[in-house]
Amino acid sequence: MAKARQPDIQLIGDKGAARAIASVRAAFNTALETRSLRAIAECLSEGATLVPGDDARLIAGRDAQLEAWQTIFSQMPDVSYVRSPMRIEVSEDSQLAAESGRWKGNWSAEGITIRYSGRYFAKWRNEEGAWRIDAETFVTMKRQ
Repeated sequence: MAKARQPDIQLIGDKGAARAIASVRAAFNTALETRSLRAIAECLSEGATLVPGDDARLIAGRDAQLEAWQTIFSQMPDVSYVRSPMRIEVSEDSQLAAESGRWKGNWSAEGITIRYSGRYFAKWRNEEGAWRIDAETFVTMKRQ
C-alpha cells in the first residue's frame, strides 16, 4: 500500500536549512516508531526541554527525555507518536529555527485505544552544522 502524501510544509528563510530540519523531524518520527533511544538522542540538544500537552511535568534535558521515552516504551508497547510539521522558519543567521505543526499519539490501555492529538511548537538550534531540537511545547486539543 502506498504511503499517504505528506502535506506541504511552509518553509521560511534559508530553504536548505528548513529542509534539513524537516529531515531531522522525519528521522525523529522514525526513531519514535522504531523505539531507538540512540536515534532520538541524536535529534535532541543536550539541554532539550519538552513541555507535554497535558498535565504532565516539564521534561528538562536530553537524558531526562531518553529516560521518559524508555519508560513510555516499556509501559505502553503499542504507543505511537507522530509530529507533522506545517511550518518551519529559519532565523536570519541560520542558528535558530521555529517549527509548528500537529501531533498525534495513540496507545492501548485496558483494551481501549486512546487517541490524543493537538498542536506543537519546536525551537531548533544549529549545533556546528547539525540541527537539533532545543525545546518542544505540546498542546492537547483532542482526546478520544
